[in-house]
Formats: sequence, C-alpha cells, structure tokens
Amino acid sequence: MRTLASALGWSSVLALVFAACSSDSEGGGGGGASSGGASTGGASTGGASTGGTAGSGGSSTGGSGTGGSGTGGAGTGGSGTGGSGTGGSGTGGAGTGGSAGDAGIADVSFTYDGPVGDDGGIGDACAATTVKADPAPLDMFIMLDNSGSMGADCTIGQATTSKWCYSINALSQFFQAAPSGTGVALQYFPKCWPSTAECTTGASCSVAEVGLATLPGNLTALQTSLNGTTPSGGTPMEAALNGLTKFTQANKQPGRVMIGVFITDGVPEGCTTNVNTLAGIVQNHLTATGIKSFVIGMDGADFGKLDSIAAPGGASPHTQYCGGNSPCYSYDVDNGNPAAFTAVLAAIQKSAVACQYSMPTTDGGIVDLNKVEVQYFPGGNPPAQKLTKVTNSAACTGAGWFFDNNANPKSILLCPGSCSVVQLDSKAKVDVNLGCLGS
Repeated sequence: MRTLASALGWSSVLALVFAACSSDSEGGGGGGASSGGASTGGASTGGASTGGTAGSGGSSTGGSGTGGSGTGGAGTGGSGTGGSGTGGSGTGGAGTGGSAGDAGIADVSFTYDGPVGDDGGIGDACAATTVKADPAPLDMFIMLDNSGSMGADCTIGQATTSKWCYSINALSQFFQAAPSGTGVALQYFPKCWPSTAECTTGASCSVAEVGLATLPGNLTALQTSLNGTTPSGGTPMEAALNGLTKFTQANKQPGRVMIGVFITDGVPEGCTTNVNTLAGIVQNHLTATGIKSFVIGMDGADFGKLDSIAAPGGASPHTQYCGGNSPCYSYDVDNGNPAAFTAVLAAIQKSAVACQYSMPTTDGGIVDLNKVEVQYFPGGNPPAQKLTKVTNSAACTGAGWFFDNNANPKSILLCPGSCSVVQLDSKAKVDVNLGCLGS
C-alpha cells in the first residue's frame, strides 16, 4: 500500500528526545541540561551546587554564588568557563546548545510525512488514507422468456423436466444467494407484449412485473411472480429488448451499477428478425447510458445471433459457458441446468461490478478530490500500478479512471482499457488512495 510519502518520493522521521537532569542542592538550585536549547545555571546561596554537564558542541557559562562552595561545570566538545570561588563562591556551569543524556527516558520516534522545505525544515503533513476499493452495489432488470418452447409449467421446488422449471428454480436459488442489497426487477416476454404495435417501443415491457427493490426484502415477491407465470407464446425479442433498455435507463441510480439480463431459448420472431436491428438497440443504449446488457441462452437458441447481440451490448468476452465459438459474449446454460444457470448469473454479477467502485467515505476528515489516486495490483501483489485520472468516459484513451460526477462523486469507474485488464485478472486488487484528509 503506497502512502502519500512514497508517492512523492520522500519520507522523513522526526525524533523527539526527552532527557532530565537533577542537581544535589541544599538551599540552592543547580544548572539544568538542555537538548538543542539554552539554559542558565542557577544561583545558590549558602549551599553547595553542582553544575550540569554542558552539551556536546555547546557552551557553558558559570554562574555566581555567595557564601558557598561550588564546582564549575565542564564543557565537552564545546567552550566553557568554570565557576570561580572567592571566599566560597562558585556556580555550576550550564550547557547551552548542547545535548544531554536520556536520563532514563527512552527516545520516542514518529514517522512524520512532511515535505522538506528549502530551509531544511519539515512542513505540514498528514498520514495518507488508503482503502480497498469495494464494488458498487448492483441492480439488474431480468427479462425472462416465458414462451411456449420453455416447456411444462411448475412451481419453485418441483423437479419437472423442462427449461421453464429449471429456470425458475435457478433464479430462485440465485436470489437467495445474492449479496444483501442487490437490486432486482423482473419481467417476462411475450407476457409483456400486447401486440406488434409495441415492437419498436417496448412500452409495456418497460414496466416491471416485480418492481426494482433490494434483496432479501423482495425475495417473496419475486418467487410469487415466478410461480404465477406460465410458458406461452412466441419470442418478440425486439419488444423485449426495447423494454429492457428503457427500464434500465429510467431506473439507474447514482452510486449503483445497473444492468439488463436477457434470457431466452428461442430466435427472433413476432417483431423484426433482423439481428443487426436488435444489436443496435443495446449498442445505442450502451453508448447513451453506459448500461450493459447481458444475454443468456438455452437449448433452442441461436448462439451466433445471441453473441451478435451481447457483444455490442457491452458484455466482455469469456471462455466458459459458450454455446458456439470461444471466446464468446453470450452465455449457454444448456436446458436451464440450475448449477450452470446460477454460476452464469454469478459470473455476470461479478463482471458487471468489476469496473465500478463505490466512492469511499471516511470519518477521518474531508477528502480532497484532486488528490484521490486509484492503484491496481496485478495478481493482488505489489508493486501497484497507478492509473491515470481522466475527466470522463469520453476522455478514456487507454488505461485510466474517472468519477461518475466530478463535483459530487458516488462512484469511481475504470476506463475500458483498465477494465478489460482487471476483469481478466481473477486476483486483481484495486485500492483507492485518498491522500491527506482535511478538516
């Protein structure tokens, strides 16, 4: 973990040393020892005093005494004038500008990350604050194919052999295992499609049957909806994708990642069958909003066409659960195999949040946004790679990062160049260095 000191290439240590000396005095006072400072021997009357030892490199000057006897102080490595006694007068010398022994108190050293000024002095500083980057919370809108080809109906917990039954059981398992706070909304097609008049608008499909809310609070509502829906009809993908993109755009919240998840076992029908048109829907959506659309296919789907939709929708290439070529962009869960289905949903969840992190908050002080740094540790190990900050996504030309809002950021986002690297690194570690915290 890089501190602010190491980032600037300097570090200094301020040692505070404390020492105490005592004198044997009867009716009088003795000279004190000083570290780097100046002291003057005390004057004694009618008693005996012993002068302190002068510091190395310092000077001592004897004081005066009356009616007593004294021993002049001696300077070591410096200059000194011993006290003189006439009729019993003398004063112990006191060290000026020298250093004294520890007198039984240990040295205390503090690491002090202060810049060295032109005069050699140490300036103001603080301890830099570095925190592990936490993925932003996820919201997802699931558009589930409930066409007749999905097979026999069932309810969650039943073992009916059908893609529909496998699908709703897998979704229920995922909802129960998802991190608390994950947002989920749910809709079905063609259930949401009233007629061809809505192919190009997706108006009805843009309204969720189960509205967006966070788990586990909406688990019962989701399960009730899955149990209450039956397979019937065709696969109007154009209306479904238009509904998916409209809903996700309308419900995106600051500081959270929103994605669409499109699940089907079929091919386009009912509306347009042109794959380029379908790909354009999600591609334009990604360009305008930054929201990604993920595609899951089952037996009966054309994975070449699904890849052609998933890639421009923002999905990253992967080599697992491919229904055709590898690497691929869509996901193949066979006949809805619950183990594969839940694994794919988990992979999508991880991929979706891999490049967006919650803006850290701290009770230690005010964060100076101009001093925030993002560091990537390849394989989770040092040395860290400092990523370049850019103004916004449009300014990304390679590796780098940006705030979602430069004035009041809720999230830190990686540029595509850095995002692709982090996503392929299963042990990647990303830290956020907040620098010095103000008050």
